[in-house]
Amino acid sequence: MKKSVFYITACIVLVSVFSHTADAQQYKLRQSSSIMGMNTGSTIYVKGMRKRTESEAMMGMPKPPVTIEQCDLQRTIKINDKKKLYFIIPFSKDAEEVIDEDAKPATKPKPAVPDKNVSKKGGTITMWYTITDTGERKKMNGFIARHIWTYQKIKPSPDACTMKDSIIMKTDGWYIDLPQFNCPERYSAGTPNMNPEQRKPDCTDKFITRRKGKGKLGFPLSETRTIIMGGANPKMSEMEIKLETLEFTTTKLDSMLFEIPPGYTLAASEEDLQDKMDMGDMMNQFKNMNKNGGQPANGNEPKKAGIIRIGVLIPTGDAQLNVAELQQYLAGDLNSGKTEGVPVADAEEAKRMNCDYTLSTEFTKLKSASKVGGLLKAIKNADPNAASSFNIDANMTLVSVKDGSVKLQPTINGKFEGKADDAARKALDEGSKSVLKALQ
Repeated sequence: MKKSVFYITACIVLVSVFSHTADAQQYKLRQSSSIMGMNTGSTIYVKGMRKRTESEAMMGMPKPPVTIEQCDLQRTIKINDKKKLYFIIPFSKDAEEVIDEDAKPATKPKPAVPDKNVSKKGGTITMWYTITDTGERKKMNGFIARHIWTYQKIKPSPDACTMKDSIIMKTDGWYIDLPQFNCPERYSAGTPNMNPEQRKPDCTDKFITRRKGKGKLGFPLSETRTIIMGGANPKMSEMEIKLETLEFTTTKLDSMLFEIPPGYTLAASEEDLQDKMDMGDMMNQFKNMNKNGGQPANGNEPKKAGIIRIGVLIPTGDAQLNVAELQQYLAGDLNSGKTEGVPVADAEEAKRMNCDYTLSTEFTKLKSASKVGGLLKAIKNADPNAASSFNIDANMTLVSVKDGSVKLQPTINGKFEGKADDAARKALDEGSKSVLKALQ
């Protein structure tokens, strides 16, 4: 009897443990970022306390390393699959954070005794930021999102080696909580002008952050960030970055997505992970954009009289495509004597850019049609772009910005030659012809 009770208890414990593991939050997201009219995409995987981010390359620029945040181990891993290298960055424990509202009167610290055997260079980088919770809430992707404003100023001392110019960042965003993914929400001083050439192993800066406001950030679903280089006075340059979530799904994820791949080598430095800029690839991408209709129009410029402006949304439906590049391509493809295409993040941006229509594209089928591609499914981790042709089905929807009515819904289906992105461009060519014909 006692043994039976023991076995039953053991089974209950095991079921409880496995159920807890199975209940770990598992999500897949696709997000797009727009920087100075250029769009790029990223795919994000979240499982419990870990997150993996895969970002697309932008117009010939090197593809960023894969980033894995292991909150349970308090570290970030960056991976270059092409070089089979990885680098580990522990979460910062040296940065000092002062919360102004909670700060007590400072006591004068005892002077530190310098180590005569150590020659240390570097300055201080101070960051002030204010988090303001507007109190607005709305449902986004099944979560209750908070509307947060953030003001951030970063100023280096004259002897700082990581950065030289002041920066101001203003962010307007919507954030949610993923309870199991509880990485520290502390700001880092990572800024746009911190490039590898500025980092010196013999020069280390001290980072201090001063925070105001009781607002809480979280996982971003939508952000508009304005970056002012050189501070507000004088203003040296300014840029805007928009982040939008295109897809948010619950799915089962392989735990190996969040580990260092077997056989990979530890890099000597983070800079070793970076690939060099491929000028040939950049030129090829420009050629692909220009061979039909030219570059996308600038939506921030006034629309000329008699021109129909079409806001092109990022294509959806297939993770293996470089959808940010295809959006740029399709926008350029719609340039004709009477029409022009501009890349937009959503209908609201299309309206702001004075567009007459928005055009969305969903790839419902992208299947290898070549013999080489047919063998890919049997080869684990094979490159789907090894295929030389694809059967593609896609749906387009042209919607009036003025009243939301559907103007046209062309469908695309057929076999298209080339690698995945090349075949997708040819499919988009067919769709753009239908759109242009309907607007003549």
